[in-house]
Amino acid sequence: MNKLSHGCTLDCFDCCKFNVYVEEGKIIKIEGDKEHPYTKGFICKKGLAHLNRLNHHKRIYKPLLKVKGKWKEITFDEAIEIMVHKLKGYKDKYSPKSVLYYEQYGNGSLLKSIGDIFFNFYGGASKAKGGPCWSAGIHAQKQVFGDVVSHSLDDLIHSKNIFVWGKNPANTTIHTMQSIKKAKANGSKVIVIDPIFTSTAKIADKYVRVKPGGDEALALAMGKIIIERNYLDKDYIQKYINGFEEYKDYLLSLDMNKLSFICGIEVSEIEELAKLYSEKHSSILLGYGMQKYYNGGNTIKLISFLGAITGQIGISGGGVNYANRVYPDILNTDPYNSAAYGESREFYVSQISEFINDAVKGKAHARNNIYCPEQEWAKEDNVPLKMAVITKSNLLNQLPNLNKLKDAFRKIEFKVCIDMFMTDTAEECDLFIPATSTLESEDLLFSSMTNPYIIFNEKLIEPAEELMDEYYFFREIAKRLELKGYPMVEKKEYLNEVIKPLKSIHKEIDLEYIKNNYFTPHKNVAWEDKKFLTKSGKIEFNFNKMNYNKEESKFRLLTNHSKDTLFSQHVMDEKGPAKAYINSKEAKKLNIYEEENVSLISDNGKITVQIIIDDCIRDNIVMMYVGWWRKHGNPNYITVSGISDIGGQVTYNETLVEIVKEKGE
Repeated sequence: MNKLSHGCTLDCFDCCKFNVYVEEGKIIKIEGDKEHPYTKGFICKKGLAHLNRLNHHKRIYKPLLKVKGKWKEITFDEAIEIMVHKLKGYKDKYSPKSVLYYEQYGNGSLLKSIGDIFFNFYGGASKAKGGPCWSAGIHAQKQVFGDVVSHSLDDLIHSKNIFVWGKNPANTTIHTMQSIKKAKANGSKVIVIDPIFTSTAKIADKYVRVKPGGDEALALAMGKIIIERNYLDKDYIQKYINGFEEYKDYLLSLDMNKLSFICGIEVSEIEELAKLYSEKHSSILLGYGMQKYYNGGNTIKLISFLGAITGQIGISGGGVNYANRVYPDILNTDPYNSAAYGESREFYVSQISEFINDAVKGKAHARNNIYCPEQEWAKEDNVPLKMAVITKSNLLNQLPNLNKLKDAFRKIEFKVCIDMFMTDTAEECDLFIPATSTLESEDLLFSSMTNPYIIFNEKLIEPAEELMDEYYFFREIAKRLELKGYPMVEKKEYLNEVIKPLKSIHKEIDLEYIKNNYFTPHKNVAWEDKKFLTKSGKIEFNFNKMNYNKEESKFRLLTNHSKDTLFSQHVMDEKGPAKAYINSKEAKKLNIYEEENVSLISDNGKITVQIIIDDCIRDNIVMMYVGWWRKHGNPNYITVSGISDIGGQVTYNETLVEIVKEKGE
């Protein structure tokens, strides 16, 4: 039995390192690598589920073509010829931009995104900006610090206080949870700030129930108290912050009682939080839910400022930890310079439906080559949208306002989905291309969330067809299209070019070294040298003034992550209807009982869900877990498709709904 190296490619903070045991061409078991400095031998059920998905009875192994509304099995050669014919025809007649290429976070390994490189060599395409996950916060911390990096989890042991703000590591990052528990046992105080009394909150020393969207006001209130009570680190401010005086003047002008009302926390409790946070050294662990509002980027900025004014950035035990971009600016992820071969037009993910509706008619408008729904000061973009290629994404499950998006998507003339299963998205397409499991793919893996180690994924078993691997599938299309400059090389040659820049850090590094060793250039303490990557070289205090809207009378829908699945990958076998959570007070007001089916209705649609009564949920909130399919009652049929202040983040958490009893109940 051979033990091989692999890592978990799910869109997760932890990017766990596996040891996989293979015998006679079959995978016997997957386990966490006990020697790995981050994984430390334990992995979650989502990682273990790779094996179940590999051998799942619903997995598809042959290309499918939709003929008169029904799927017909075809060969890979036929599928590639169809792709070549369509791509050549649309490019020659209209432009490369007549093809939409869309990918997201379905698989995190490098070469699963080779389609993006392919479409650069193709001459460009229509591609998305922003996203459904973390983009507002990424742009926020880039503006504040110049980049987005975090402390190692091992540094939490040095924190006097650990603020877990809008994050539930018990469900989403088991290694962070383990480090929090270890620090707590060592004397660190754990403070959880969240609208939901989460599993993480249950082990906290202090839990603070903030209103949804109230994090901005709470950060302002804490900053105001820190300034008024002189909890500041004045020397740090003078040396490392640009723009503090304007921030200070604004905070001192704010009314504390109003801030308290907006965030839903008593002034005395905010004062306690500010004092606790100012005790050196305190760390903040940020989640991604709080930036899925219109003010999402500003919220992350204002929380980041708290770390700066108290002198806790670049200090062991401190830090405002949002994400950890170790490799994107080091690795050469485009080693054959595909970007020089084409220019794409772009659209924000939040505006995908509007873009498609305008582009299929050849009546889109753009500003700086980015789709602009407002025509004023925008140039005409009359290239019609004719084809879509979807990979690494179940967009008709995960994106918001799905009724509108599905209607728009159906207007595209020819649609291709690359996946392992017949997802909600694949069902709407014209050509289905089966993909490899990560376990059948040789690749390079790294995360920009928490785990700082790079992993070489060995191919553990052979796929049913080599062309199921996207790398070889797109290479064959490129060959038949005779795309100039396209790298007709094997995977290892490509990947060795990607990692070449690492030789300046470790001269012996190659794929074999990464496979057999645990490598990271990451430092335990982010910004320890205080050399911030902004233009000024200092922490930049650019921010927006708070724009508070009136209280809403409807329920706010929060779509969170469960312990069992990240998105839709592990939900297809679940029985419906989808479950929605409210507290007993709200259930009593509505005369709703446990496990009763009700309708959730928003301006965008209606779904049927089963109510679970749970007093961990705040008043005026209905909470659902993401991942439910259309057949279950997917909350994204009712979510809104707004866009955040910066970064193009989808504002899922701005969704307001009514809860209506089903007729006859």
